[in-house]
Amino acid sequence: MKSNRVRMAVAAVVAGVALSGCGVQQAGTAAYVGNYRISSSELDAQVREFHKALARNGMTERQLGFGLSLPQMVLYRMANAKQFIEYGKRAGVTITQRQVDDTVIARGGDKEMEKILLVNGIPPSMRDDAIRAMLIQQTLVQRLGAGQDEESQNQAYRKLVEQADAAVPVRFNPRYGKWDPERGFVPDDRFGAVPTEGPLG
Repeated sequence: MKSNRVRMAVAAVVAGVALSGCGVQQAGTAAYVGNYRISSSELDAQVREFHKALARNGMTERQLGFGLSLPQMVLYRMANAKQFIEYGKRAGVTITQRQVDDTVIARGGDKEMEKILLVNGIPPSMRDDAIRAMLIQQTLVQRLGAGQDEESQNQAYRKLVEQADAAVPVRFNPRYGKWDPERGFVPDDRFGAVPTEGPLG
């Protein structure tokens, strides 16, 4: 059975993030990605932007059915993009703006891409970074032997997650939820149960 982490990793639009089990207690900090600090105010701003984008597209948070709180999902996506962009630099993978723009076009243009981002818990202003993270991961899993079959893809993503986590560890503030290295966010008294399957399946 695939873990929640791997399910997120093989999502069609944006793959998963490896968050370490070490917490961050510093006030005003949501997470550290390597040496990069994601502040609580930065996360709050992204959540507010997400709500505005939902309204603009006639969508509701309930319709999305993430199985995570919105701050958890957005924080997850922010950490994902930062981690893999940094890891891509270290691995020698460069994604050009042309590649990002071509991906947007291939997904149906700006409006359709925004809807895809929202379905995956990504605020519109994170679009370019999220796409870069996805393209970096696609490149690196191919290097690690991913084929067309699900088994080889899962194995390659697991290796990639392990390598990225070792090179660019992510620590997040436990106020945003409990993190398990294998299962991802897990139930706690503040956020409730997290389903084993979600819309990103």
